[in-house]
Amino acid sequence: MPGDSFRTGLIAGLLAPVIGFFAYAAMYVNVIRPEHDLHWFIFELFLRNIKYQSSVLSLSLIADAFLFFWFDRTQRLKSMRGTIAAMMIYGVVIVLLFVIDWSKEHGWFS
Repeated sequence: MPGDSFRTGLIAGLLAPVIGFFAYAAMYVNVIRPEHDLHWFIFELFLRNIKYQSSVLSLSLIADAFLFFWFDRTQRLKSMRGTIAAMMIYGVVIVLLFVIDWSKEHGWFS
């Protein structure tokens, strides 16, 4: 099948959560907090506040699930493996962010 490679799945799997991030941000600033804008969401809520980084990244990974099932539907098994690898990379980052936040909350780091 054309386009069926581990690299294709890995790159798409790393980029899809970026789209998921902006989709979640758009929903957040339009529905949940309409008094704020996208700039506030990215810089104030996400980048400056480590407490929400792991949660927002986790929600952004929903886009990888859609990508994974699209690769499954089109019989691109190697691309599915790349998408799973990308999800694992994001998973390690999410766990590290969670541990750093937990450590700061309990006074391990300043």
